[in-house]
Amino acid sequence: MNFRVASIIFTIASVVTAGIFMTIALVMGHEDAKSVWLAIAAGIGVSIPISFVVTSRLLEFTAKLK
Repeated sequence: MNFRVASIIFTIASVVTAGIFMTIALVMGHEDAKSVWLAIAAGIGVSIPISFVVTSRLLEFTAKLK
C-alpha cells in the first residue's frame, strides 16, 4: 500500500466524515461539547477504513491502466 496516497486520502476523508457527523449531531439537537467531540471522533474513526478501501481501489485502477 502506498502510504503517501493513503495519508492524503485519509486527510480528505477525515475532514469530510467528521464534518458530516458533526452536522448530523447538531441537527439532531446534540449541541453540548461532549456530543460534538464524540461525533468528530466517530467521523475520524469511520474515515480510517474508508481511506484504506479507496486507496486500494485507486491503486488497482491505476495498475489496470498501465
